[in-house]
Amino acid sequence: MTSTIKDISFFKQRQNNFSGIFFITGADLKKKTFSAGLIRNNEAISVGAFSHGMAPEEKTALLETLKKKAEPGDNMFLAVEPGICVELEFSSIKNGMLVKPVFRQFQFKYNWKDCTLANLMLYNSKVEDGVNITNPDKILWDEPPVSKDEYVAYLFEAAPHLLPFLEKRTVTVIRYPDGIKKEAFYQKNRPDYTPDFINSYFHDDINYIVCENLSSLLWLGNQAALEIHVPFNFIGETNPSEIVFDLDPPGTDYFPLAIKAAREMKTLFDKFSVKSFPKLSGGKGLQIHIPVAGSPYTYEEARLFTEFIAKYLTQLFPDDFTVERMKKKRGNKLYIDYLQHWRGKTIIAPYSSRGRKGATVAAPLHWEEVNDGLLPENYSIFTVRERLKKQSCPFKKYFGEENAPLKTVIESLKNQGS
Repeated sequence: MTSTIKDISFFKQRQNNFSGIFFITGADLKKKTFSAGLIRNNEAISVGAFSHGMAPEEKTALLETLKKKAEPGDNMFLAVEPGICVELEFSSIKNGMLVKPVFRQFQFKYNWKDCTLANLMLYNSKVEDGVNITNPDKILWDEPPVSKDEYVAYLFEAAPHLLPFLEKRTVTVIRYPDGIKKEAFYQKNRPDYTPDFINSYFHDDINYIVCENLSSLLWLGNQAALEIHVPFNFIGETNPSEIVFDLDPPGTDYFPLAIKAAREMKTLFDKFSVKSFPKLSGGKGLQIHIPVAGSPYTYEEARLFTEFIAKYLTQLFPDDFTVERMKKKRGNKLYIDYLQHWRGKTIIAPYSSRGRKGATVAAPLHWEEVNDGLLPENYSIFTVRERLKKQSCPFKKYFGEENAPLKTVIESLKNQGS
C-alpha cells in the first residue's frame, strides 16, 4: 500500500477540523497505533496512523480483532485486508498523510469500498441532499485509468475556477455513462429526474440546466458529464460577454500550427491594445478568449472583428491557415474558426475535462506558456489539479475586463464596410 494522495487543496488547514470514514489496514504493535486507508482512483492507499481518542477498551478490542484477521508477516505490525471502518477527525492532509488524526467512533454500517477520496470530500462539504457518487469505481477513462470517484474529486478541486465560467449561463453537456470508449450523447434538456436544487432556464423550447454551484456541478459529475459546454452570452442577454477564436489543426501532429496562429493573434491584439487569454481546447487545438464585460457588441459586430482577424492571418500565411469550413478542402492547414462564435453555439468551458484519451482538460494558459514546448497531453485532470495548487489561474483577471480599445477597431471595420 503506497501513498499517492499528495496534498489536496480541499483539505487545507481551517478553524474547524475535517472528519471522514476510513478503513483499518493494520496496527503497529511497537508504536501502539492503527493504520488508516482510503480508496483513491480504485487503489487502496495509506493515509497515516492514529491512536488518540480511543478508550483503552476500544484499543484492546480492535487489537484482538486484528490479530484474528492479520496476515503472516512482521511480528511488530499486524497487516489486515480492508474491512473495519472508523470515523476520524483531522486538521488537514499534508504529504499524503492525515494531520493530527483523532478517533471518533467505529462505523460498522459503512462498507470499506465507500471510503473513497470523493466521498471524503462530500463528507466535509455543504452540498444538497441527493448529491452522491453511484458506482464510484466505474472507469471513465482507460488511458490512464480514471474512476468516476477520481473525476468527481477533480471537480471538487477545480470548482472554484470552473464555476465562475458557468454562472449565469446555460450548459450543454456530453455524457459518457460507460466511459469514453462507449456511446456518448449530448444533453441540453433538463432530465425529469433532475433534483429540485438544480436550476434551469427555458429558451427556444429547451429547458436547459443552469450549473451555478458546487452541488449542481458534482451532480453532473456523477452523471458522467465529462464535457461542459457553454454559450458566449449570459442568460437573458442577446450580446456575447466574450469573443472566442477556435484554432483547429488537422491533427495532433500539427499542433505547432495552433501555437503559431495563437502567437500571431497575440501580436495583432497587442497592437490594438486588446487583452486576450489563451486556453487549450483539451483536444488538438487552442482557443483564444477575448472578454468584453458589459456585452457592448452584438454578435454581428463581433463577427466583423473575428472575420477580419481570421482572413488577415490566412492571407498572411496562406500555406498554414485557412477559413475553409469543409475539412476535405483544408488539406494540412489549420482552420481558424471564427464562425463558431455566434448566438446559440457553444464552446468548451475552461477547466472542463474532455472525453478523450488521456483525460485532458481545456486548461487556461499564460501567454508565455504558448511556445514550442507546449503539449496538450500534459494537461490532464491529474496535472491541472496540481497546477492549480502551485499557481493562480491564468484567467484570474478575465472577468470585468471591458477591452475598451476593441470599440475603436470594430467602429473602423464598420466604417470600411459602409
